[in-house]
Amino acid sequence: MKEFFSNDIIEYLEKKMKPETNFVSLFNDLEIKFKKNELSLLFNYILKNKHNIQLLNETIRRINKYRFVDNLNPLIDFILIQNPENDFLNLKVLAIKTISNYKSKAALQPLLFCLNDKNSNYKIRLAAAEALGKIGDKNAFDSLINVVSDETEKSAYVKESAVTALGMLKDSRALDVFDSIINTKQMFLDKFLYLKEKIIEAISNFDVSKDRKALEILKKTLSDSSPKIRISAIEALMNSECSENYELIFDCLKYDSDIEVKKNALIALYNLSDRKILDDVINGDFEGVLKDYALQLLKVYEDDNG
Repeated sequence: MKEFFSNDIIEYLEKKMKPETNFVSLFNDLEIKFKKNELSLLFNYILKNKHNIQLLNETIRRINKYRFVDNLNPLIDFILIQNPENDFLNLKVLAIKTISNYKSKAALQPLLFCLNDKNSNYKIRLAAAEALGKIGDKNAFDSLINVVSDETEKSAYVKESAVTALGMLKDSRALDVFDSIINTKQMFLDKFLYLKEKIIEAISNFDVSKDRKALEILKKTLSDSSPKIRISAIEALMNSECSENYELIFDCLKYDSDIEVKKNALIALYNLSDRKILDDVINGDFEGVLKDYALQLLKVYEDDNG
């Protein structure tokens, strides 16, 4: 019976496929004509036998829509198959993202292979890293840490994605590696500004109120030479439930040398408390620019509250 359905669907597909075919419309028709179990057979057939980029793109999108269990292994085979990578690059990235939505441990080893294949395009590797984080299997920890720690790794993007994945895993063992990177000489880290931002974002996934190591790393980034990094740290503290966050951010408001950092500190404090901080800045010993900014925020507050 299953083979009959498969042949029936394939015959219908081949009949409908023409150079000018609109695949979105075609799949809409298929979804009306055939049952869901029949569609899964069709998706597998296309993944294994077709090379039309547009057809494969729409197929993978439909697989992501339904996430039939029967489509997972063919999808894994698709990302591992050897083909002209430039032609199939975006398709493989899309397939990896779709695989991550299954959140299946069956995808762990294939994704680790994609991550660790330095001959592969960086887009595939970073998609694999993010997929591993989304799946959330801590067996991926060692490989992700190795990518982040590898000084020979040429792709900063892959490192950033590995950091993001480690944050999603919420494995506290990663904090030592994050701390080591933050402590690296500034000259080196200036080349990887986004990596530091990703580390701060990753730390935000941890419970900063309970994990002292995470808090200490955020404290260090508050004194980073880059205003952008200091702003990121302020935002991370604002979103944490750490009992020290208000005091730490207030110190930035009071003593930081960059006005944009001060403005972001003011917004964070306002979000953590109420309009009182705006009044304190307006009436206190602060720069005129910051007072003007507090007045702008106060006007918005008064407009919102009648």
